[in-house]
Amino acid sequence: MAEKPARVPFGDYKPDLSDMLNDGLEVAENTIPIQGGYDGILALADLPTFTALSERPKGAIAGIDAKGNPYNFAGTESKLYALRSATTDVTRASGAYSCKGDKQWEFGVHGNNIIGVQRGDVPQYYTLGAVQPFKDLGNPDTTGTVAPKAAHIGIVGSFVMLGNTVDSINGADPAAIHWSAQNDPFNWPTPGGDVARALLSGRQSLIGDGGAVQRIVTGSDVTSVFQERVINRVEFVGGDGVFQIDPVEPNRGLLIPAICVPFGRNIFYLAEDGFYVFDSVQSTSVGREIIDQTFLADIDTQYFGRVSAARDPDRQHIWIVYPGAGNTAGAPNKYLVYDWGLNRFSHGDFVGELITQAVDAGVTLDTPLTGSGDSRLVGDPDAVGDDPNYVKGGIDGVHLTTAVPLPSLDARIANPGALKLGAYSSTNFLQDFSGSGTAATLETGNRELIPGARSLATRAQIMVDSVNPTLQVAGLKRTNATARFSKAKRVDDDGDAPALVDGRFHKFRVNLPGGFGSALYMDVYHQQSGKW
Repeated sequence: MAEKPARVPFGDYKPDLSDMLNDGLEVAENTIPIQGGYDGILALADLPTFTALSERPKGAIAGIDAKGNPYNFAGTESKLYALRSATTDVTRASGAYSCKGDKQWEFGVHGNNIIGVQRGDVPQYYTLGAVQPFKDLGNPDTTGTVAPKAAHIGIVGSFVMLGNTVDSINGADPAAIHWSAQNDPFNWPTPGGDVARALLSGRQSLIGDGGAVQRIVTGSDVTSVFQERVINRVEFVGGDGVFQIDPVEPNRGLLIPAICVPFGRNIFYLAEDGFYVFDSVQSTSVGREIIDQTFLADIDTQYFGRVSAARDPDRQHIWIVYPGAGNTAGAPNKYLVYDWGLNRFSHGDFVGELITQAVDAGVTLDTPLTGSGDSRLVGDPDAVGDDPNYVKGGIDGVHLTTAVPLPSLDARIANPGALKLGAYSSTNFLQDFSGSGTAATLETGNRELIPGARSLATRAQIMVDSVNPTLQVAGLKRTNATARFSKAKRVDDDGDAPALVDGRFHKFRVNLPGGFGSALYMDVYHQQSGKW
């Protein structure tokens, strides 16, 4: 009987669906989604500009200051660090911090000030461009005010808003928000007094049983205050009220503070029953019968404080790094990626401590390249030969003879302050995704190649760029049978991966070496081998 092809696309990663209902993939390991398929990822590599932190990071921020200078800041259990042209301890002069247990640092930017909060200490600030350690946020010498301790921070227009606070008057109030004077992040007058009213500063303990404030996020024209069981819409109205607070999602909140990431005018977050996108009015499920059950069953609930999330500045991706099954003492070992443009997920293995945005020191036309780690890269990048993408390096007019690739100076990666996706390693180095290619695996659900009949899968042609994959096939007689995959078969010179597996249903596993791109689909050749 003649062979016939059946196209098997590498569709959406939907591990929550049963084998028979899943028209996509059950495994999309070490990949990121693209239109019609998946791309590979590169391994993490240390940024050579920086040295390691002395302790594991518990929060980080990266960006560009008003003068175009890049910066990274990170907080640990006892210290704060600035990573710019080098790694510098910028802990306050009065001594170590107390960010212990599951506490995490959160950071915000108000004007030219980086503000860091965690519930163990008074909020800290660092003025960009100044040579100083962090200081307590407030005006103790002028106004006698200091910001309350807080677990969370949001920049709400010209105000700094803190959530889940501790102060000398009210004590610990997990449901409270407290905001600074307008246009003055250093002024925190006593709430309710004449000075506070005149400066539009205030405090509000959120009513109801919404639980602790989990995050304060500006995702559009308004601010969203996430509690454990309620999402509040916060709008500036001025006057004695200052802010109008409306519980627009009264029965759904934020499960893990770290998994709350703004993109555009929306916010991606994790509730107790799965993943949602919030548009300041309502939430829309993006994980139901796709990933919710799998993720919630996999994440280790003992270690929510080790979870981190970040938006990739170069792609429409949000990364979540978390301790899943098989983790060691809570160390993150897995990642999940959500592509909000395609509304698709992928997943993989992770070795490190924290996902974050990052920025290296950058390369300009006048930046010496001596810190690159490559002895060939010396002198100024504009000492080029005929090819503008190569630098020959020079010292006192003596040029090396070996041309070395350099990114085009028009490329974003060559610009100082170019944000990218990064991470902190298990040895506390700041890294980016510039290492070698990572091997990946794609695995389908059950496929019935000939409806109502058994078939022999004979071979497959796998559409993927740059590499030669291997194929494993499992043949099943029944829907509930255990899949036993064949040995991995390599693609031959004609582009065929042999199969020769019989069954009523088939599952396919494609193993992709590092360096692949655009894995899209398979054409599976088969013939009828019997009736059921």
